[in-house]
Amino acid sequence: MRTFKIEPLHVPSMEACRLRIDNLTKPIYSLATLETIAERFAGILRNPKPNHLRYGVLVVAADHLVDGPQNTEHGSESYDAIERFNEGTTATQGAAAKLNAVVHVVNLGLEQDTADLANIEQQVIRKGSHFFGVEPAISREELERALELGFTYADRLHADGLQVVAIGNVGERAFLDSLVTTATITGCAYEDILVHNEYGPTVEQRAAHIHSFVDRFNIAVDDWSTLSESERHDAVLNLLHVAGGLDIAFLTAFILGAASHRMAVVFDNVVTGAAILAAVTIAPLVKDYVFPSAVYDEPIHKEQCRFLGVKPYLHYNLLIDEALGSTMGLSIIDASMHMLNDMKTFIEAEVSVAEDGAGKGRQKDKE
Repeated sequence: MRTFKIEPLHVPSMEACRLRIDNLTKPIYSLATLETIAERFAGILRNPKPNHLRYGVLVVAADHLVDGPQNTEHGSESYDAIERFNEGTTATQGAAAKLNAVVHVVNLGLEQDTADLANIEQQVIRKGSHFFGVEPAISREELERALELGFTYADRLHADGLQVVAIGNVGERAFLDSLVTTATITGCAYEDILVHNEYGPTVEQRAAHIHSFVDRFNIAVDDWSTLSESERHDAVLNLLHVAGGLDIAFLTAFILGAASHRMAVVFDNVVTGAAILAAVTIAPLVKDYVFPSAVYDEPIHKEQCRFLGVKPYLHYNLLIDEALGSTMGLSIIDASMHMLNDMKTFIEAEVSVAEDGAGKGRQKDKE
């Protein structure tokens, strides 16, 4: 995998931004998440007053477990989804258009052939990841290709001038790979993030079944905090090789590359969340550059957010992926930029501040 350097947030810009926010004509701290988003973007972009951000959307397509017993659709649902993107008729593309965000859709590994879809970027590495009950999800060579491609797209979107990218995925049967990746990194038990079904095997039986497949690969880590930087790096890459799949590997590298370019990333579902976990484990400073968006009533997603210490801010009960949650998250970031730049300070509005209360000493009026 490429070498990269991720820098910490620029504290002086954040402090100057925070001072402006505290002096906007509103009760101090009253806009909560919008304030913290703006402050963090000041640190990301090294600009006390960022404005007019350039947004983009990156959707990666790959099927999972193509040689597993769950594969009954053989990529037909994925193909239907990618065809809608090719035609420009998805909700994601509609939401992105409102923010002038260019949508890139990249096929890394759908089971069905998409060569006839002219508006899809064809970067096929293999037609779907393996079921790890048969063999590792992807070979070492395929892993390296997916990682390099992720870094390449980070370079490319940075060169295009993008500052924030919403990431998403299209593909069938990604649940199991996301579950194993998440549990291995967070240290939670499979039983804790499997959903109870009224019929069929119990949670405990299903967890034991997964263990019977993955334990032979020796991907478990007792304590990530005891590992050196190079050991963490190697352990994550081994995990992606065994149970990550093409899309999670690609997105992991993209996130690392984006952070190295001081580009922010917005994520949503369990697939993008698994990639965030992998990237943060390799390089902890990545966490400063990533933003959650939609809330999903999914134990894996909840565990990812718990581990990262983040709270998504959109409660829309979304039942569709395809980067829609991430793309809608861009609108919250855009709102924070409007707050920072369009609201006036007490001095600009020539309004007197309160003489007492939480803002005393931070808020200043015209003298």
